[in-house]
Parts: sequence; structure tokens; C-alpha cells
Amino acid sequence: MNFKRIMWFPASTIVALGLMFGSVVAPVASATTSHAKRTTTFVGGDIHTLTYTSTGLFVTGHLSGSLSKDEGTTWKTVPSFKNADIMSWATTSVGYLAGGHYGLFRSTNGGKTFTRFSFFGKVSDVHSLGAAGKNVYMGSPQVGFLRSTNGGKTWKVINQKFGQGFMGSMLVDATNPLKVIAPDMNNGLVLTTDGGKVWSRFGGPSSVMSVDWNRKNPKEIVALSMGKGALTKDFGKTWSTFDVPMGASAIAFSPTGTKLFVAILGSEKAEILSSANGGKSWI
Repeated sequence: MNFKRIMWFPASTIVALGLMFGSVVAPVASATTSHAKRTTTFVGGDIHTLTYTSTGLFVTGHLSGSLSKDEGTTWKTVPSFKNADIMSWATTSVGYLAGGHYGLFRSTNGGKTFTRFSFFGKVSDVHSLGAAGKNVYMGSPQVGFLRSTNGGKTWKVINQKFGQGFMGSMLVDATNPLKVIAPDMNNGLVLTTDGGKVWSRFGGPSSVMSVDWNRKNPKEIVALSMGKGALTKDFGKTWSTFDVPMGASAIAFSPTGTKLFVAILGSEKAEILSSANGGKSWI
């Protein structure tokens, strides 16, 4: 299946859908939930990303973003993310990249500070990012799908008709950087094996808000839709579903692959819950 058989919409429609999906709060799920002694951190009206890095756990939202080095027990606000509306994240070999409605930001000091920089002419809207080494991919409602082979310094448009509907962080195969899995608002999870020229549906939920994979076993992928989580252990061939706590809108694996984390929103603040049993219960 190539991208011609997958639906896409004009950029204006995509932006409208993005605003709509970004404000959705997941319905009540039946997952067993027990709140641990974790603190909350201000993010604004939405939660966009939950990302585990070697520095710690980052959570970003409409108005702010924070870093936790103890699985969400305590938080430190990232000043550069104030009002930045960070919607996607990428860890490259030359630093972290974060993108949102107000452009692209880079950190070369482990996330302590981020600097906004010009990356592709007058393009300023970055809805989706993903990276492996110096290979970085971007989805923008203004341009489509772009690729950088030097850590984000320069970019090339790969596909003008696809990528406008991507929302959130993408997964890039470290052993084959031409293989990318992206969360697409129109088609759920989609896959390319040629660096973004041709795309096919990957499977899983039809509406995906967040996706991550087990760094110890990339065949194990987790996706979060509205009110449900989905897990595959065979790279998309089969999927199982699980309940998530009310308000969950971003999900991530721990670096060891032994836990799942979700970020839930309450009164413009994010709280982190974890599961060590594949989403059967959360603490």
C-alpha cells in the first residue's frame, strides 16, 4: 500500500483537527488506579508529550514543560518551554529537539536549556518529530514530511502530501533510519520503509495520541488512543488493548522496558502514573 491509498486533508483542516484532538480528555476507563506519592506539574490545558531520555522524564503541554529525574515524584520546570506549546520530541546524537506551534527548539546540555532556531525558511509549525542518530524527521502542517541527516541543521522536503496530519513523536529505527512509525490523526499509526516517500497503515488504534516502543525490544510498541491503550509485541502483526486512567493523553516506556508511564491531566497540571503489568493496574 502506498501513500496514494491513504487519506489526507488540507493543512487548514489538519490544524483544526490538531486543536480539537489536543483538547480531548479521555473518558473514564476501568483500569485499576492507585495514586502514588507523586507530585503534579503545570503544563496548561493539554498534555502533548511524555518522553523518557537519558536525562529523565520530560512532560510538555500547551503552556509549559518539566523534567523529572525520579519518575514523576518531583519536577523541575524547563524555562524555555514557557508558552512554547511543545507537541513533539526527538533525541538525536547532537542533542534534544522539541517542536510545536512556535517552531523548533534545541538543547545540547541534557535538557537544561533549549534555544529556538530557524530551521526551514518561514516554516514555524512542528507537529511531529522523530530521530535516530543524526537522522531526524519532521511532520509539519505547513510543509508536509521533512528529513534532516545532520541532526536538524538543514532539512529537505520528502513528501508534500503526507505528514501534515502527524501529531506527536515518531519512532525511527536506529538500525535502519529509513524505517519510521508515525502517529497520524487521519490513519492511526503509519509506517514508511523508504524514508517517507511511501506510507502504509501499521495497525493498532484508529486514533493515536501517543506512541512509544521498548528500547530493549523495538518489536514491542505501545499506542494510546482516546481512553484506551494498545500493545503489540510482534511489530504490529497482533495487538492487545488495555484500559488507561481517566485523562491520560501521553504514554511512554521506561528505558528498561519494564514499565509503562502515562501522563494524566487535571486542572492544567500533569501527573505521572506507572504500570509494571502491561496496563492492568496503575500506581
